[in-house]
Amino acid sequence: MLGYISNKPRIFNFDPRVKITLMLLISFVAMTGNSLGLHKYPRLFLMLIPVCLLIGVGFYYKGLILGIMIGMSWYIEAFMSIRTQLLLFIVVIIITKFASALAMGYFIVQTTQVETLIQGLERLKVSRKVTLPLAVMFRFIPTIKEESSAVKDAMTMRQIDVKSAGKHPIKYIEYRYVPLINSVLKIGNELTMSAITRGLNLTNARTSIHHIQMTLLDWMMLLGTLSLVILYYVM
Repeated sequence: MLGYISNKPRIFNFDPRVKITLMLLISFVAMTGNSLGLHKYPRLFLMLIPVCLLIGVGFYYKGLILGIMIGMSWYIEAFMSIRTQLLLFIVVIIITKFASALAMGYFIVQTTQVETLIQGLERLKVSRKVTLPLAVMFRFIPTIKEESSAVKDAMTMRQIDVKSAGKHPIKYIEYRYVPLINSVLKIGNELTMSAITRGLNLTNARTSIHHIQMTLLDWMMLLGTLSLVILYYVM
C-alpha cells in the first residue's frame, strides 16, 4: 500500500480529494439508485468507473471479473423480471448496490499513501477526529491479510486445515482465530500509538514532504463523474 502506483503514469494517480469524492458519488448513486428508465445507463457508467480504474493500475483479472459481475447484474436488473426468483434477485441487488463501492474503496486503499490521504483530508478541512482513525485504518487493513497468512502457515505446520475444521471445530477456531484476534488487537494499539507519536493528533498545521495539487486530469475526472451523476437524476 505504500505507493503501489508510484512508478505508474500520473494519469492513474488522482488527487486523494478526487478519489474520496468519486467514492462518495459512485457509492451514493449505486446504493440509492435503480436500473429503471433511461437513467439506468448513466448509473451503469458510474458503476464501471472503479472497474476501469482497477484495470488502469494493473489489477486486470480483478477488474475484468468485477466488470463482468456488475454488467451482468445490471442487465438482469434492468431488462429481466426476476422478482419471483428471490435468491437471484437478492444476489443481483447486492452486486449492483455494493460491488462498485467496494471496488472504489479497494482502489483507494491500494493506490493512496497514508500521508497523501491525510494531507488531502486536511485540505478539505476535515476534523482530526476523522483523519486519525482513517490513518490507522489504512495501515491496519493490510496487516490483517499478512497476519492471517502467517497464522495459516503456522496451522499448516501443525497439519490443521479447513478439512479438519469439521472434525475438530473447537481446535480449528482455537488455532485459527484466537491468535489472529490477539495479533490484530495488538497491532491496532501499536498503529494508534504510532500515529499519535508522529503527531497526527496535533491541532496545529502539519508539514509534509508530499505535495498534492489538482491537475487538469483530476478536474476532467471529477467533472465527468459529476456530469454522469447530474445526467442520472435529470433523465
